[in-house]
Amino acid sequence: MGGIGSGARRSAHIGNIEEMVALDIRTLRRLGIVAPGECIIDTLHWSIGGLSTASTRLRVDLSDIERGGIVAITGEMPDGAIKQNVAVEMVPSPFGGHRCYFICPVRGQRCEVIYYAGGRFGSREAQNLSYAVQSMNDVSRARRKTAKLRNRLCGSGGQPRPRGRNRIETVRRLREAEFEAKTLYLDRLRALADRSGSRWMPGDWP
Repeated sequence: MGGIGSGARRSAHIGNIEEMVALDIRTLRRLGIVAPGECIIDTLHWSIGGLSTASTRLRVDLSDIERGGIVAITGEMPDGAIKQNVAVEMVPSPFGGHRCYFICPVRGQRCEVIYYAGGRFGSREAQNLSYAVQSMNDVSRARRKTAKLRNRLCGSGGQPRPRGRNRIETVRRLREAEFEAKTLYLDRLRALADRSGSRWMPGDWP
């Protein structure tokens, strides 16, 4: 017989993706660094709180569309120098052009984002990373959703600000998220007040 928790599923996650240096092939394509049929060299910088944390030089060779391409990564990461090649697969799009994917160097699977951990880039699964939301309670998740929608309206994170119908829809979703976050917070306060025997309940104003 096993001891307490012997049958529990153990987590091997070593961190959250939000805390990691990452390469998103969709963002690189919007910046013009990833361009099927071309070979481009550029430099990327990462920063946290305005302080530089990493800098890499990318050589993205996609000149042979049929055979795929390669991204050569060299530079200085938080734990030392890196020199790594990551394959890129270009899949024809039904509407014309190509959609690009990284091929994870560890698992050999397609992915659009690779994360730096343990001295190399790899997919989320290969790096044993989790999402921050997985360890949040319902109130924290609701607040995180609200913050993301506010940032979306401001166009932060390199994303363009929504316009027209998209902006109207984003504002609607933000108001719903704010209402949900406030409701969950008040419900939790009411539950705490009820357990403590308090006669005053949050939301009961004089």
